[in-house]
Amino acid sequence: MKRSYWTLGLLFALSLLMTMSCSGEDPIKAKRIAIENGTYKPNPNKPDPNKPDPNKPDTIPTPDPEPEPNPLGKMETQEITFTFDEWASPRAGATYLMPVEKTLPKLVAGEPYWESASNVGAAFGGTNQIEDFPVHPLVKGRTGQALEVMTKKGVPLFGKGIIAGALYAGTLDAGGMMVKPLEATKFGQPVFAIPLAIKGYYQWLPGEKLVDGTKKNKVIEGQDEATIACVFYSTTDDDTPLNGTNLYSDPRILAKVQLHPKPTKEGAWTSFEAKLEIVNEGAYRQIDLQKGKYRMALIFSSSARGDEFIGAIGSRLRIDDFTVTLGIPTKK
Repeated sequence: MKRSYWTLGLLFALSLLMTMSCSGEDPIKAKRIAIENGTYKPNPNKPDPNKPDPNKPDTIPTPDPEPEPNPLGKMETQEITFTFDEWASPRAGATYLMPVEKTLPKLVAGEPYWESASNVGAAFGGTNQIEDFPVHPLVKGRTGQALEVMTKKGVPLFGKGIIAGALYAGTLDAGGMMVKPLEATKFGQPVFAIPLAIKGYYQWLPGEKLVDGTKKNKVIEGQDEATIACVFYSTTDDDTPLNGTNLYSDPRILAKVQLHPKPTKEGAWTSFEAKLEIVNEGAYRQIDLQKGKYRMALIFSSSARGDEFIGAIGSRLRIDDFTVTLGIPTKK
Protein backbone atom coordinates (compact mmCIF):
# COMPACT_ATOMS: atom_id res chain seq x y z
CA MET A 1 0.00 0.00 0.00
CA LYS A 2 2.77 2.43 0.94
CA ARG A 3 4.55 1.63 -2.29
CA SER A 4 1.43 2.58 -4.24
CA TYR A 5 1.22 5.97 -2.47
CA TRP A 6 4.90 6.59 -3.24
CA THR A 7 4.40 5.72 -6.90
CA LEU A 8 1.36 7.99 -7.18
CA GLY A 9 3.26 10.86 -5.54
CA LEU A 10 6.15 10.52 -7.99
CA LEU A 11 3.81 10.49 -10.96
CA PHE A 12 2.05 13.63 -9.65
CA ALA A 13 5.36 15.51 -9.27
CA LEU A 14 6.48 14.59 -12.79
CA SER A 15 3.12 15.66 -14.16
CA LEU A 16 3.40 19.03 -12.38
CA LEU A 17 6.87 19.71 -13.80
CA MET A 18 5.71 18.85 -17.31
CA THR A 19 2.71 21.17 -16.90
CA MET A 20 4.91 24.11 -15.79
CA SER A 21 7.27 23.55 -18.72
CA CYS A 22 4.48 23.44 -21.24
CA SER A 23 2.72 26.45 -19.78
CA GLY A 24 5.82 28.65 -20.06
CA GLU A 25 6.20 29.08 -16.33
CA ASP A 26 9.82 27.97 -16.32
CA PRO A 27 11.47 30.93 -14.44
CA ILE A 28 14.82 30.54 -16.20
CA LYS A 29 13.19 30.41 -19.64
CA ALA A 30 10.91 33.32 -18.76
CA LYS A 31 13.86 35.48 -17.67
CA ARG A 32 15.75 34.68 -20.87
CA ILE A 33 12.74 35.60 -23.03
CA ALA A 34 12.21 38.85 -21.10
CA ILE A 35 15.86 39.82 -21.53
CA GLU A 36 15.62 39.17 -25.26
CA ASN A 37 12.46 41.29 -25.49
CA GLY A 38 13.95 44.08 -23.40
CA THR A 39 11.19 43.83 -20.79
CA TYR A 40 13.21 42.22 -17.99
CA LYS A 41 13.30 44.23 -14.76
CA PRO A 42 15.57 42.81 -12.07
CA ASN A 43 14.43 42.70 -8.49
CA PRO A 44 16.03 45.76 -6.81
CA ASN A 45 16.17 43.88 -3.52
CA LYS A 46 18.13 41.04 -5.03
CA PRO A 47 21.84 41.69 -5.80
CA ASP A 48 23.02 41.07 -9.35
CA PRO A 49 25.78 38.44 -9.25
CA ASN A 50 27.31 39.95 -12.39
CA LYS A 51 27.92 43.35 -10.74
CA PRO A 52 30.41 44.02 -7.97
CA ASP A 53 29.06 44.88 -4.55
CA PRO A 54 29.90 48.58 -3.95
CA ASN A 55 30.15 47.84 -0.23
CA LYS A 56 32.95 45.37 -0.80
CA PRO A 57 36.31 46.45 -2.23
CA ASP A 58 37.54 44.68 -5.35
CA THR A 59 40.89 44.05 -3.71
CA ILE A 60 42.13 44.00 -0.18
CA PRO A 61 43.95 47.32 0.40
CA THR A 62 47.65 46.97 1.03
CA PRO A 63 48.76 48.73 4.21
CA ASP A 64 51.54 51.30 3.96
CA PRO A 65 54.92 49.69 4.52
CA GLU A 66 56.49 50.21 7.89
CA PRO A 67 59.37 52.70 7.79
CA GLU A 68 62.78 51.11 7.85
CA PRO A 69 64.20 51.20 11.37
CA ASN A 70 67.23 53.39 11.95
CA PRO A 71 70.40 51.29 12.42
CA LEU A 72 70.96 53.09 15.73
CA GLY A 73 67.53 52.11 17.08
CA LYS A 74 64.83 54.35 18.49
CA MET A 75 65.32 58.10 18.47
CA GLU A 76 64.19 61.07 20.47
CA THR A 77 63.50 63.70 17.82
CA GLN A 78 63.43 67.48 17.72
CA GLU A 79 62.50 69.78 14.84
CA ILE A 80 64.40 72.98 14.08
CA THR A 81 62.72 75.46 11.74
CA PHE A 82 64.48 78.23 9.83
CA THR A 83 61.90 80.88 8.95
CA PHE A 84 64.21 83.40 7.21
CA ASP A 85 62.23 86.22 8.80
CA GLU A 86 65.25 88.02 10.29
CA TRP A 87 68.02 89.52 8.11
CA ALA A 88 70.98 91.76 8.89
CA SER A 89 74.31 92.95 7.51
CA PRO A 90 76.86 90.16 8.20
CA ARG A 91 79.79 92.49 8.82
CA ALA A 92 80.74 96.15 8.92
CA GLY A 93 80.69 97.72 5.49
CA ALA A 94 78.74 94.89 3.82
CA THR A 95 76.09 96.16 1.41
CA TYR A 96 74.04 92.95 1.44
CA LEU A 97 71.94 91.12 4.03
CA MET A 98 72.11 87.57 5.38
CA PRO A 99 69.63 85.49 7.42
CA VAL A 100 70.09 85.82 11.18
CA GLU A 101 69.47 82.95 13.62
CA LYS A 102 69.02 84.51 17.06
CA THR A 103 67.77 81.53 19.06
CA LEU A 104 69.29 78.33 17.75
CA PRO A 105 68.79 75.31 20.04
CA LYS A 106 71.78 73.65 21.67
CA LEU A 107 71.69 70.78 19.18
CA VAL A 108 73.22 73.03 16.53
CA ALA A 109 75.93 75.68 16.63
CA GLY A 110 77.51 78.34 14.43
CA GLU A 111 77.64 82.12 14.64
CA PRO A 112 76.96 83.39 12.09
CA TYR A 113 75.21 80.24 10.91
CA TRP A 114 74.78 81.10 7.21
CA GLU A 115 77.27 82.11 4.53
CA SER A 116 77.15 82.95 0.83
CA ALA A 117 80.21 83.00 -1.41
CA SER A 118 78.00 84.26 -4.23
CA ASN A 119 77.09 87.40 -2.29
CA VAL A 120 80.72 88.07 -1.47
CA GLY A 121 81.63 87.62 -5.13
CA ALA A 122 78.85 89.95 -6.27
CA ALA A 123 80.01 92.56 -3.76
CA PHE A 124 83.56 92.36 -5.17
CA GLY A 125 82.02 93.01 -8.57
CA GLY A 126 80.32 96.22 -7.47
CA THR A 127 76.75 95.10 -6.70
CA ASN A 128 75.25 97.39 -4.06
CA GLN A 129 71.45 96.97 -4.14
CA ILE A 130 70.12 94.35 -1.72
CA GLU A 131 67.65 92.86 -4.20
CA ASP A 132 70.39 92.52 -6.85
CA PHE A 133 72.56 90.21 -4.77
CA PRO A 134 72.30 86.47 -5.51
CA VAL A 135 71.05 85.85 -1.94
CA HIS A 136 68.51 88.28 -0.48
CA PRO A 137 65.26 88.37 1.51
CA LEU A 138 61.95 87.87 -0.23
CA VAL A 139 59.80 90.41 1.58
CA LYS A 140 56.54 88.61 0.89
CA GLY A 141 57.18 85.01 1.84
CA ARG A 142 54.81 82.23 2.72
CA THR A 143 54.88 83.40 6.32
CA GLY A 144 56.73 86.64 7.00
CA GLN A 145 59.86 86.99 4.90
CA ALA A 146 61.52 84.17 2.97
CA LEU A 147 64.82 83.28 1.32
CA GLU A 148 65.43 83.96 -2.37
CA VAL A 149 68.57 82.83 -4.20
CA MET A 150 69.02 83.70 -7.86
CA THR A 151 71.49 83.16 -10.67
CA LYS A 152 72.76 86.38 -12.19
CA LYS A 153 75.27 87.54 -14.76
CA GLY A 154 78.87 87.23 -13.62
CA VAL A 155 81.39 89.95 -12.97
CA PRO A 156 84.58 90.51 -15.03
CA LEU A 157 86.68 90.28 -11.86
CA PHE A 158 86.27 86.50 -11.72
CA GLY A 159 86.27 85.87 -15.46
CA LYS A 160 83.09 83.76 -15.30
CA GLY A 161 79.81 84.48 -17.05
CA ILE A 162 77.43 83.68 -14.20
CA ILE A 163 77.16 83.73 -10.42
CA ALA A 164 74.89 81.00 -9.10
CA GLY A 165 73.03 82.06 -5.98
CA ALA A 166 73.77 79.81 -3.01
CA LEU A 167 73.16 80.02 0.72
CA TYR A 168 74.77 77.40 2.94
CA ALA A 169 75.45 76.61 6.57
CA GLY A 170 79.17 77.11 6.99
CA THR A 171 81.99 79.62 6.55
CA LEU A 172 84.06 81.18 3.78
CA ASP A 173 87.73 81.79 3.12
CA ALA A 174 87.18 85.09 1.31
CA GLY A 175 90.91 85.50 0.69
CA GLY A 176 91.03 82.28 -1.32
CA MET A 177 88.08 83.01 -3.58
CA MET A 178 90.20 84.51 -6.36
CA VAL A 179 92.64 81.59 -6.50
CA LYS A 180 90.54 78.53 -5.54
CA PRO A 181 86.87 79.50 -5.35
CA LEU A 182 85.55 75.97 -4.79
CA GLU A 183 87.97 75.25 -1.95
CA ALA A 184 87.13 78.60 -0.35
CA THR A 185 83.61 77.47 0.53
CA LYS A 186 83.51 75.62 3.87
CA PHE A 187 80.31 73.63 4.20
CA GLY A 188 78.85 72.54 7.52
CA GLN A 189 78.24 73.70 11.08
CA PRO A 190 78.60 71.64 14.27
CA VAL A 191 75.59 69.46 15.10
CA PHE A 192 75.03 67.44 18.29
CA ALA A 193 72.29 65.18 16.96
CA ILE A 194 71.65 63.14 13.83
CA PRO A 195 69.84 64.81 10.91
CA LEU A 196 67.03 62.47 9.87
CA ALA A 197 64.80 64.44 7.48
CA ILE A 198 64.08 67.84 5.95
CA LYS A 199 60.86 69.54 4.91
CA GLY A 200 59.59 72.97 3.99
CA TYR A 201 58.15 75.05 1.16
CA TYR A 202 59.67 76.25 -2.08
CA GLN A 203 59.09 78.10 -5.33
CA TRP A 204 61.34 77.27 -8.26
CA LEU A 205 61.36 79.62 -11.25
CA PRO A 206 64.09 78.50 -13.71
CA GLY A 207 65.66 80.91 -16.15
CA GLU A 208 65.01 80.53 -19.87
CA LYS A 209 68.44 79.59 -21.26
CA LEU A 210 71.03 77.29 -19.75
CA VAL A 211 74.50 78.71 -20.37
CA ASP A 212 78.12 77.75 -19.77
CA GLY A 213 79.72 80.59 -17.85
CA THR A 214 83.23 79.33 -18.65
CA LYS A 215 82.58 79.83 -22.38
CA LYS A 216 81.25 83.38 -22.46
CA ASN A 217 77.74 82.23 -21.57
CA LYS A 218 77.36 79.95 -24.56
CA VAL A 219 73.82 78.52 -24.63
CA ILE A 220 73.78 74.75 -24.06
CA GLU A 221 71.04 72.12 -24.09
CA GLY A 222 68.97 71.42 -21.00
CA GLN A 223 67.14 73.28 -18.26
CA ASP A 224 68.55 74.72 -15.08
CA GLU A 225 67.98 72.81 -11.83
CA ALA A 226 67.87 74.09 -8.27
CA THR A 227 69.25 72.25 -5.26
CA ILE A 228 67.96 71.75 -1.74
CA ALA A 229 70.37 69.59 0.23
CA CYS A 230 71.43 68.38 3.65
CA VAL A 231 74.74 66.57 4.21
CA PHE A 232 75.70 64.96 7.53
CA TYR A 233 79.35 64.03 8.00
CA SER A 234 81.89 63.14 10.66
CA THR A 235 84.81 65.34 11.69
CA THR A 236 85.91 63.03 14.50
CA ASP A 237 89.20 62.10 12.85
CA ASP A 238 89.48 64.95 10.34
CA ASP A 239 88.16 68.39 11.25
CA THR A 240 88.56 69.78 7.72
CA PRO A 241 85.19 71.06 6.44
CA LEU A 242 83.73 69.85 3.16
CA ASN A 243 84.13 72.26 0.25
CA GLY A 244 82.93 72.74 -3.29
CA THR A 245 85.11 69.88 -4.58
CA ASN A 246 83.86 67.12 -2.26
CA LEU A 247 80.52 68.26 -0.86
CA TYR A 248 78.63 65.16 -2.00
CA SER A 249 81.48 62.68 -2.43
CA ASP A 250 83.74 62.82 0.65
CA PRO A 251 84.14 59.40 2.38
CA ARG A 252 83.36 61.01 5.75
CA ILE A 253 79.74 61.58 4.68
CA LEU A 254 77.36 59.46 6.73
CA ALA A 255 73.99 60.46 5.25
CA LYS A 256 72.66 63.01 2.78
CA VAL A 257 69.69 64.14 0.75
CA GLN A 258 69.82 66.24 -2.41
CA LEU A 259 66.58 67.45 -4.01
CA HIS A 260 65.99 69.09 -7.40
CA PRO A 261 62.51 70.61 -7.14
CA LYS A 262 60.10 70.85 -10.07
CA PRO A 263 59.31 74.28 -11.55
CA THR A 264 56.38 76.16 -10.04
CA LYS A 265 54.36 79.22 -10.92
CA GLU A 266 55.08 82.63 -9.42
CA GLY A 267 53.68 82.71 -5.89
CA ALA A 268 52.87 78.99 -5.78
CA TRP A 269 54.42 77.74 -2.55
CA THR A 270 54.90 73.98 -2.79
CA SER A 271 55.71 71.64 0.09
CA PHE A 272 58.57 69.17 0.05
CA GLU A 273 59.73 66.48 2.46
CA ALA A 274 62.54 63.92 2.29
CA LYS A 275 64.59 61.66 4.54
CA LEU A 276 68.37 61.57 4.57
CA GLU A 277 69.75 58.42 2.96
CA ILE A 278 72.52 56.58 4.76
CA VAL A 279 75.52 56.33 2.43
CA ASN A 280 77.96 54.57 4.77
CA GLU A 281 76.05 52.24 7.08
CA GLY A 282 79.18 50.77 8.67
CA ALA A 283 80.38 54.21 9.79
CA TYR A 284 76.82 55.29 10.58
CA ARG A 285 76.45 52.46 13.10
CA GLN A 286 79.56 53.77 14.87
CA ILE A 287 78.09 57.22 15.52
CA ASP A 288 78.74 58.27 19.10
CA LEU A 289 77.37 61.70 19.90
CA GLN A 290 79.19 61.71 23.22
CA LYS A 291 82.66 61.11 21.80
CA GLY A 292 82.50 62.03 18.12
CA LYS A 293 82.32 65.36 16.29
CA TYR A 294 79.85 65.90 13.47
CA ARG A 295 78.71 68.62 11.09
CA MET A 296 75.58 69.33 9.12
CA ALA A 297 75.64 71.23 5.83
CA LEU A 298 72.43 72.81 4.55
CA ILE A 299 72.54 74.10 0.98
CA PHE A 300 70.12 76.07 -1.19
CA SER A 301 71.26 76.89 -4.73
CA SER A 302 69.47 78.39 -7.72
CA SER A 303 71.71 76.45 -10.13
CA ALA A 304 72.72 72.89 -9.23
CA ARG A 305 75.75 73.08 -11.52
CA GLY A 306 76.83 76.45 -10.21
CA ASP A 307 80.16 74.96 -9.11
CA GLU A 308 80.83 74.43 -12.84
CA PHE A 309 79.56 77.95 -13.62
CA ILE A 310 76.65 76.44 -15.53
CA GLY A 311 73.15 77.76 -14.98
CA ALA A 312 70.42 80.02 -16.35
CA ILE A 313 70.53 83.74 -15.66
CA GLY A 314 67.33 84.69 -13.90
CA SER A 315 66.75 81.34 -12.13
CA ARG A 316 65.16 81.89 -8.72
CA LEU A 317 64.76 79.47 -5.81
CA ARG A 318 62.62 80.60 -2.89
CA ILE A 319 62.54 78.80 0.46
CA ASP A 320 60.40 79.34 3.56
CA ASP A 321 59.73 77.53 6.84
CA PHE A 322 62.55 75.05 6.30
CA THR A 323 62.63 72.34 8.99
CA VAL A 324 65.27 69.78 9.92
CA THR A 325 64.34 66.77 12.05
CA LEU A 326 67.20 65.80 14.38
CA GLY A 327 67.41 62.56 16.33
CA ILE A 328 69.24 61.38 19.44
CA PRO A 329 69.41 57.59 20.02
CA THR A 330 67.61 56.53 23.20
CA LYS A 331 69.47 54.40 25.70
CA LYS A 332 68.64 50.72 25.44
